[in-house]
Amino acid sequence: MAIHGGNNNSNNDQIIPLKKSITGVWKDIGSVETALAKIGINIKENLVKEGNTWKWRTYPGGSFSVKQIRLDIDNITAVDVDGGDVFRWNCWAPPKVKYLLWRALLGRVASKVGLARRGVPLVDNLCPRCGLYDEDSDHIFVNCLWAKCVWWNILAWIRIPFLNCNNLKEFISQINQSLGDKTWKKIVYTTVSSMVWRLWKARNDKVFNGSFIPVSKTVELIKEDSFLLICNRSKLKKPTWENWRIFDLIDIM
Repeated sequence: MAIHGGNNNSNNDQIIPLKKSITGVWKDIGSVETALAKIGINIKENLVKEGNTWKWRTYPGGSFSVKQIRLDIDNITAVDVDGGDVFRWNCWAPPKVKYLLWRALLGRVASKVGLARRGVPLVDNLCPRCGLYDEDSDHIFVNCLWAKCVWWNILAWIRIPFLNCNNLKEFISQINQSLGDKTWKKIVYTTVSSMVWRLWKARNDKVFNGSFIPVSKTVELIKEDSFLLICNRSKLKKPTWENWRIFDLIDIM
């Protein structure tokens, strides 16, 4: 309060005293109040002190919980324009696959456009596979003709009509809204996660090794990856490879 409050702090409505001209860890802490207010969470209204205990109003147990605040933030920010979740944390997929999908949806993978924005010198920003358009995250996973061919094959395999989308977020959102029960949707989402992983791997093989992986091989690798994930990371009855190759899920549903 002596450093950040007092007469120099004209905004007395802040629950956390903050003088923005002073940099450091406290500035990051103090900025949380403004950041939460922008998404509709008012710290003053939710954080209540009763005796020696701090309580958070929306927490069922009554006490303070960081987890509850995290849930409140997710409930507000994790809803897209269609009212459904775009990214879903899937325990059947390995952490590296989930992190990649999450970053791809945010547009924060190391694409050529992304690297250029960070000041990395490049010869050009063109896609190393098609060579026609700048390579950003959506181009890598959705808009490149090579990526579209992979999607066409996989979506035909899992019997979902091809979706004409221009960005990965819209693509994943529409897949999540496909008709089917909870188990079927999770299997499809696992397969989609494997697709994103293999598209990224194939892109890196082309950039760093000069190796162009055919669409047919990438499609087979996606089928193999998703098969192994379902068999080893889910509690479902293991499908036979023969049934999986034709996406026959009757025995495991």
